[in-house]
Amino acid sequence: MGIKSHKVAEPRCTRSPEPAQRARTLLRDNLFYSLMALQRNREEVINTQLAILLSKLGVAAEAETIHVHGKHRPDVLFELRGLRVAIEGKLADTQNADTIVANDARQRVKAGIAHMAVATVYPKSLRNISTPKVLDALSSSELKYSIITEAMETGWYQGNPAALMDSLRHAQEALTKDDVVERTARELSLKLEGVATLWMGQKGACDRLSTILGIPIPKSEEDEKAEERRATAAKVSALVLANAFIFQEQLAATDERITTLRKAARNGDIISFTAEHWRWIWENINYVPIFQLGERILNELPSKAGTASAVRSLLDEATQICNQQAALRHDLMGRIYHWLLHVAKYLGTYYTSVSAATLLLKLAIGAKWEFDFGDPASLAQFHVGDLACGTGTLLMAAAQALSDSYINTRADADLPLDAKDMVTLHRTLMENVLYGYDVLPSAVHLTASTLALLAPEVAFVKMGLYVMPLGIDHGIAKLGSLDFLVSDRVRTQMALDYSHTETVRTGAGFEYAGTAEVPRLHLCVMNPPFVRSVGGNLLFGSLPDERGKLQTELKKRVKDIPASITAGLGSVFIALADRKLKHGGRLAFVIPAALISGEAWARTRALISAKYHLETVVSSHDAEKFNFSENTDLSEILFIARKLEPKEKASETTYINLWRNPRSIPEALDVANRILHAHDIKSLAGQGATSISGMSGKIGEMIKMPSPKGVSNWTGALFAQVELIRIFSHLEVGKLLSLEKKELTSIPIARLETLGALGPDRKRISEGFIPTTTDWTPYPGFWGHHSTEVTTIAQKENTKLSVWRESPRGSDYGPHLWERSGNILLVERLWPVTNRLLAIGFENKILGNTWWAFQSKSLSDRQQKALLLWLNSSLCLLSVFGRRVVTRGAWTQMKQPAWESMPVLDVRSLSTRQLQKLEKLYDSLSTKELQPLSNCNIDKTRKAIDDALSSALALPDLDYLRQLLSREPGLTAESFA
Repeated sequence: MGIKSHKVAEPRCTRSPEPAQRARTLLRDNLFYSLMALQRNREEVINTQLAILLSKLGVAAEAETIHVHGKHRPDVLFELRGLRVAIEGKLADTQNADTIVANDARQRVKAGIAHMAVATVYPKSLRNISTPKVLDALSSSELKYSIITEAMETGWYQGNPAALMDSLRHAQEALTKDDVVERTARELSLKLEGVATLWMGQKGACDRLSTILGIPIPKSEEDEKAEERRATAAKVSALVLANAFIFQEQLAATDERITTLRKAARNGDIISFTAEHWRWIWENINYVPIFQLGERILNELPSKAGTASAVRSLLDEATQICNQQAALRHDLMGRIYHWLLHVAKYLGTYYTSVSAATLLLKLAIGAKWEFDFGDPASLAQFHVGDLACGTGTLLMAAAQALSDSYINTRADADLPLDAKDMVTLHRTLMENVLYGYDVLPSAVHLTASTLALLAPEVAFVKMGLYVMPLGIDHGIAKLGSLDFLVSDRVRTQMALDYSHTETVRTGAGFEYAGTAEVPRLHLCVMNPPFVRSVGGNLLFGSLPDERGKLQTELKKRVKDIPASITAGLGSVFIALADRKLKHGGRLAFVIPAALISGEAWARTRALISAKYHLETVVSSHDAEKFNFSENTDLSEILFIARKLEPKEKASETTYINLWRNPRSIPEALDVANRILHAHDIKSLAGQGATSISGMSGKIGEMIKMPSPKGVSNWTGALFAQVELIRIFSHLEVGKLLSLEKKELTSIPIARLETLGALGPDRKRISEGFIPTTTDWTPYPGFWGHHSTEVTTIAQKENTKLSVWRESPRGSDYGPHLWERSGNILLVERLWPVTNRLLAIGFENKILGNTWWAFQSKSLSDRQQKALLLWLNSSLCLLSVFGRRVVTRGAWTQMKQPAWESMPVLDVRSLSTRQLQKLEKLYDSLSTKELQPLSNCNIDKTRKAIDDALSSALALPDLDYLRQLLSREPGLTAESFA
């Protein structure tokens, strides 16, 4: 309560007051002014009022709470679009106030407590204002402030709290657009390319480096492949050295025993000095995964004049990078590693983008858990594992998401939150929480350093990181982490540190051998290898000499698990993760979008529906970024599934369909924050959609749908627009939803398989026939799907098929296949941006190499014509779109089961009058050219087809459906405007 000011009364008489009265008056006045002097507002009071002002300026709408703290915590802590912001304040009458608050703010960012910090100096006039008036005075006060982030530090600004908030928002937007990781990675990768060029010609040295890095040398290697492998070994070796130099510099900042890079650069024999120093570090301090591999590489570098200068240039580059703390916090080296690793396609090691990892793990950790993440003892019982960790991007994102939860939980409870508490957090994460497994020593080296860079001043006693064996070892097939399918403990390829080694006898002596185990996991995160046993047979393609034995062993192991090798190793890794996950635990995966609806992924979908609540599916409908990995053109999704307790039933699944895929960490944090704080997500039965809006407008839609059952598709992820999901779902059961009138119209439908049968696939056709254009044969064919040639429904043969008499399936295999030919061909794969037809008709039976033949013995010609109209209508396009297998953006595959189960017009139920009407329309439209499927909204022929069906079946005008379809990125390959 402030002291009110009182005016001293004037004396009524002119004569001097009595001495006693003068004394009393003087005493009263002195007391008043003394009390006024005691009215000194503490900084905590002003900080509290600043928090209130910030909430009025819009922060409360973007974060649940604003925390106001004291000595061992930031003065003010809140979230702004997913980023934690700390404000440190001092009154201007404090000596060196600006220096003190700037240092405090830097420490909050350095310790990882905040992504951004504001150093604020309050005008000294606020010191003596009565408490009730502080808020009004503060709102109009000129503050002196500086904004500090991981990437930059501004100068000092002047402005009121509203100006401060504007500056914070601009800084946040700048962070979103300025990807310091990518910029730094680009610069370093150029340096690495130059350094590696000096070593590539040294075949012996590069072969030894290959062995050290876990890049196998095939016995019968072609010269071109050998050059690629040696180039990769040289580049990755340069990266490992640069990484070790960076970590050395980080450690030197807090450990006087470690030599700084500038001091090391002055040594004449830089290679020998560095090798000895790194050996001393891993033998006496720890960090074996980082410095042991670096030392081994230094000892194998080619002996040539340029080697020493190359190492010095790496040291110099590392010195420069150490000034980019933001890049070091966010897996800089992992990004470069996968740019350089040319053999990635054989190992299937696709690198998860940092933004995708951030989004996935923020959503996973942001779910409801039975753990107190603010208590280190409770957190230590929480186990996170990645069984194919690569360079540790997902583990890094898990660590940061858990750090966010730790900080926010402690802030809510007003628990201490300073540098010591962050050290406790990081030690707990590294020694108790995080577990990573991979087959490449160089990848695990980078995982270790990436995680350790979160707190380089912390010396860890142990690290749960393991290099797993891959290949044939003494006649025994080793399959990396998949060995955990048959054993709980696996001998590792190399011991990373002595915390998980055992002594074994070898002949007359002993040696250390590492063993790996997987604890019962609460969260399994993974971007598993995507390689498959089809399409070039790349499964274990990096080990050509051993591939056959490894594939045979893998087939044995998957016999008893719900996985398909045809889908790829990703399916097998999901089954393995299920075995290692506790009830109540979660899977958080980056996986090919084919999981949504692909035939080969049916067993995996069945596993998840049987044992999990599929909580969240995130799909990207951003035409410029439809994947979540950096070096793949495959479409991907993110999914989170919680393992059900016994007898527990799964509830609804939330589908998040992104119109814009986040490009940077701040943007991903913003999106995750908006999703986590979204209220009242609409269900499919409701109207409209729950929109996600970002800084630049709408960035996606969310909807809840019943959890998938059995092998059924995850339909909610196939559409960018919720309106289409609703129309599709009703059409599946023979109802057409009119969005304008909000009413349903019945349509007679039947599964296509009830009307006829589909013919053989392209592989079988190629095993029975050879196409020819010169010889006459009784077997007509239709080869290709050229968009400029296949423009009308009615088509004629364009090739002849000659029976392949030498077929491994026998000389009569071709005629056997011909029995399944048909008068209708259904599309097997298409590019809707240019392709125009979903089905084409012929006068005679035919087979096609990019089509499914459809044969019906029960339908009349008139009924088949009506069916062909339906198959090229907008309604069928919607059905195809909701059953397609997404491969690469708008590229689409239609598998046999998808067509067989397709709901189509039941032409058998149509009246003679209806059939006559549709036949007449078919005869007039079948030779008219259609536009590409993506242009369905302006295609007059397709509109005429739709109008014919609407007229015959009494359906509403389908213009609204064509308009919606023409906006879908999966059809247009263009993002929303």
